[in-house]
Amino acid sequence: MECQRKSSGEEDSSGERGSLHTWKGYSYSVTPERVLLTRPVLQAALGTRHGVLLVEGGQVYSFGEFPWKQSQVSEVGPLKPVLESALSGQRVVAVAAGSFHSGALTEDGGVHMWGENSFGQCGLSSLTVVPNPTPVAVLDPDTSPPHTIRVLELACGEQHSLALSAQHEVWAWGSGCQLGLVTTIFPVWKPQKVEHLAGRHVLQVACGAFHSLALVRCLPPQVARRPLPDKCGQCNQLLYTMTDKEDHVIISDSHYCPLGVELLAEGEARLGPGRSPPLGLQSSPSETVAQNGEVLTTTDSDISAAGTDSDQTVGGAGSRNSPYTDDQAVKEYLKKLSDTSVAEETPPADSLDLLTSDHIPGVMPVTTSSALNSLVSSCASAVGERVVSTYEALSLKKMINYYYPGVGGVAGVPCGVPGGPAEERVRLEESMQGKKSCSTGDIREEEAEGLSRRLSLPGLLSQVSPRLLRRASRPRVRAVPLTPVGGLPEAGELLPSLQTEVWSWGRGEEGQLGHGDNLPRLQPLCIKCLSSKEVVLVAAGAHHSLALTAQSQVFSWGSNSSGQLGHMASPTTIPRLAKLSEGIRVWDVGAGAQHTLLLADGDCYQPILYYSGQQVSEGASGSHTHTHSDRNVMGFIVSLHELAAAERKFYCKLSSVKNHILRPLLDLALGPSSTVLLRSLVRCYSRLCHLTGQHSASLTANLRRRRREFKSLVMLEHASIFLDTYNEYCCSVGNFLVMGGFQALAKPSLDFFGKCPELLQRLAESSEENIPLSDLLVTLFYLPMRHLHEYGRLLLKLGTCFEVSSVDYQKLQDGCSKFEALALHLKRRRKEAEYTYHFWKSFPGKMTDSLRKPRRRLICESSNKALTLQNSGRFSVNWFILFNDALVHAQFSTHHVFPLATLWVEPIPEENTGLHGLKVISPEETFTLLACSSMEKAKWLRSINQAVDQAMSGAGQSGSGAGQRAEPPISRTASYTFYKDSRLKEATYEGRWLAGKPNGRGMVKWLDGRIYTGTFKNGLEDGFGDYVMPSKTLNLNDHYQGHWKEGKMHGIGTYKYATGELYEGSFQDNTRHGHGMLRSGTLNSSSPSVFIGQWVHDKKTGYGVFDDITRGEKYMGMWQDDQRQGTGVIVTQFGLYYEGAFNNNKMQGTGVLLSEDNTTYEGEFSEDWTLNGKVSEKERHTNKPEHCHTHTQLALIHIFA
Repeated sequence: MECQRKSSGEEDSSGERGSLHTWKGYSYSVTPERVLLTRPVLQAALGTRHGVLLVEGGQVYSFGEFPWKQSQVSEVGPLKPVLESALSGQRVVAVAAGSFHSGALTEDGGVHMWGENSFGQCGLSSLTVVPNPTPVAVLDPDTSPPHTIRVLELACGEQHSLALSAQHEVWAWGSGCQLGLVTTIFPVWKPQKVEHLAGRHVLQVACGAFHSLALVRCLPPQVARRPLPDKCGQCNQLLYTMTDKEDHVIISDSHYCPLGVELLAEGEARLGPGRSPPLGLQSSPSETVAQNGEVLTTTDSDISAAGTDSDQTVGGAGSRNSPYTDDQAVKEYLKKLSDTSVAEETPPADSLDLLTSDHIPGVMPVTTSSALNSLVSSCASAVGERVVSTYEALSLKKMINYYYPGVGGVAGVPCGVPGGPAEERVRLEESMQGKKSCSTGDIREEEAEGLSRRLSLPGLLSQVSPRLLRRASRPRVRAVPLTPVGGLPEAGELLPSLQTEVWSWGRGEEGQLGHGDNLPRLQPLCIKCLSSKEVVLVAAGAHHSLALTAQSQVFSWGSNSSGQLGHMASPTTIPRLAKLSEGIRVWDVGAGAQHTLLLADGDCYQPILYYSGQQVSEGASGSHTHTHSDRNVMGFIVSLHELAAAERKFYCKLSSVKNHILRPLLDLALGPSSTVLLRSLVRCYSRLCHLTGQHSASLTANLRRRRREFKSLVMLEHASIFLDTYNEYCCSVGNFLVMGGFQALAKPSLDFFGKCPELLQRLAESSEENIPLSDLLVTLFYLPMRHLHEYGRLLLKLGTCFEVSSVDYQKLQDGCSKFEALALHLKRRRKEAEYTYHFWKSFPGKMTDSLRKPRRRLICESSNKALTLQNSGRFSVNWFILFNDALVHAQFSTHHVFPLATLWVEPIPEENTGLHGLKVISPEETFTLLACSSMEKAKWLRSINQAVDQAMSGAGQSGSGAGQRAEPPISRTASYTFYKDSRLKEATYEGRWLAGKPNGRGMVKWLDGRIYTGTFKNGLEDGFGDYVMPSKTLNLNDHYQGHWKEGKMHGIGTYKYATGELYEGSFQDNTRHGHGMLRSGTLNSSSPSVFIGQWVHDKKTGYGVFDDITRGEKYMGMWQDDQRQGTGVIVTQFGLYYEGAFNNNKMQGTGVLLSEDNTTYEGEFSEDWTLNGKVSEKERHTNKPEHCHTHTQLALIHIFA
């Protein structure tokens, strides 16, 4: 950042950047005290009584009390920073502090630890204290030799430490179940991999005093959707049991896995002690901790406390068969049950009012005469609706899949605790809290996205009447997922994932694990109710936990002894929303021993710091809290903050519209076409919303990590992702508008939102009164387009921090221009959509159905008689309508559509005719249009040419329209289906065109299956081409490959017939003409033969050689009309040789016949093969001339039969 500030001409006042302030607790009179250092502070971390600072240049300072540095305890003041000289020469990039130990992370991924080491938390064996930073080797034992693991992030608790590797795996060392390791030997001196998270992509780790948190990217759908196991992965016993009785079904999930729970004494479990009333978050000008004029960039706080006050136990020696031991326990349970009853009394999901912003129910006292009866009936009411599917199916497997249990299906995770009143209370609390809503979203979204809480009563036999089940049975509303599965593929690794999970493990006596109970977990377990909340940051205090979502919401759970959770529940074992004023958008959180810090957006660029937790009087002791800030309020830093704040605000706005508007609209009854378009609109909106959330999380994460260079801006380096997403969304809104979707939504929406849709007006930022509901919806859905101007403004503001001649300024200026140009383009497209919608309202209804298409936009039309058809009749009506994809000629009740991609328009010179004419050329028609004036002619010519150019390039729907040519190219590639041409009727041509005719490479497909692929000239096949014609009788294809001329086979080619024949040679006018070879059949067929010779008009004519392989004869001679005609020679397999004249395929006339025994006949041959002539000398000396004559005649008959 230093170079950027200097390049922008700002004064580099290091004293105003990275200033550090500390204070103890909170009260109206507490004033943060500034810690003076020579260099700006980049990061700070606090332990119980000490702190660690990372300053610019990679140096590390410590302040506070250092019992591990015996020689320095009394030499330094409480706030006097001490340089850790052992790290000199190391480029430190991050620091972390536990209760009594510290850690540093170097640029090369190395880890250095120092401080208290009694529990192995520093990762160095045989040392109880480590006075100075010492390297800790994180080695992978699975490799030989073990190689060093590069660490990205470090976190420290009270007795343990965690490291996040470059492979996004978690490594742990120290003592306690908070390590998540499969071991019973403590301390763990060397870092070991947390195998339970192996194979998952861990994004962040956090350490509380005795528990751990991990933010994990969700697995892909094909990996995550595995069948839920029926048995425990540790002890291999059934997780659920079900018994079918005569009038009820008994379901039990009281399985107890001893491998997943750290037990205390028999029948006891740790529970949190009683707590004082919590305090809400405080925010006012006088209460704001940060000083005016400062821009707070990061909030870190004490993440642990000295010891824990959770050693009290609740419960006694009661019966193990009863959930409660006394009336007091029953009353406490009923009090909790009342919370659930409030939630259960809400309207059904299909009629639920989704406009509320807080679903956290209050606590109402309940009195009853029979505690046990109330208990049973309430339990039945709570689970009856969910158990109905199980009862009808009587299938344990279906019950498990229906409930989506989040605990029972994970190996090594406890599924209950045997007997004991304390454990039973834990189970009941888990089930009841699982029924409560901990989100401000739609309850139906809770139903569809997870329901991963345990809704049955663990350890309690639920006896439900079939009559109650039938009464509770009703169809379930299936919510449509509004989050793109797997995120945006094109964003890839450029933006952080919003599909995350929070995993926790360690001690849970204060509920800080968030699993609905107070039980410990030896291995990481996913907090299912946070899986759909888009958590981007987690923080762990001593005994409470925080999760920050991309929608700037804060979930908190665990100890609430001092109000550190930010809500009234005390304590809570499942995540609940912290109560914040409307409009407060939190973007960073910190957790200490008994307090919470939130950093949120203010009304301007300056963030506001909120404190919740322990309050102390002036001069009293308390936990240290710190913050560091910048005063560069007019430069690059504040511009980055303003950009991030604007993106967070925009994402919260989009999310509110998605939850409160889109979700109800999807449930409305619309026509089939409108429903399809609405779902497409919602899908595009969800993609835009998800991209905005990812970008918001990326900007916020960069600010937390103090990455303040503009090169980290994804919207600048990869602007195409944003431009394409906005283009796609604007197109879907326009399509829905053009087809009258918003008008169709008006009446159903009016029934849902009421006649006073204040929520719609507020979200649409509309101040008009009595605005139609359809117009209000249009305004609401076009609202995201305004944010493009905000992008441009903020990028331009960032550019002013650099010299105009610098490369950085040019990049920012180019990015600004892209977003501004897109904003103007989308504004024009909105006007086109609105213009088209109003046009369809006045268009004749009969033609509307066939011409109205979602992507079709009106450009201009001639209803004002500005354009007419030349030579049209006196009383004819010709209406020309130019759309973005076609020119329509409408006449009375008929119309014809000319696709723009195959439309050419030429102006007709006015000198000769005096008419303002336009010549329009299409593949099958050419006509002339007459304009009423030269101005109107120029308007139509320009409009048609621009529309054709956009239709060819696709800019009509997806581009910005920049760089348009004055005239579209006369040669182009397009597709067209013929409707008039007799030869090509109903055939589709796809390829190159020239002035309305196929010209160049292309392909024609006929409906009967014929296909031609090759070159064209002036609309006809010309050149080399491939032609396939199916044979209906043989169910095979004729195939020609060769040259064409003027639409006919002409030249050298190869023709494969469906019968199996193959001709190779010359063609002319679609016939065999010239020299060629015809092969008939094969050697295995009945009549294989080969002819090589001359052809004329598809017949053998001229000299040729015919080889009949089956009959064993070969003819060489003249042919005419496929018959042997003229002089020829024939040789047979019987040794006969004939040379002479042929007529009509027969030997006739003078000839010579030579037999196998050298007998020669010379003479005339008649049609009946009678020989008239002399015999050779050898034959005259034979004894039986008659016999020889007869033999030869029979041979001739055999040859020519």
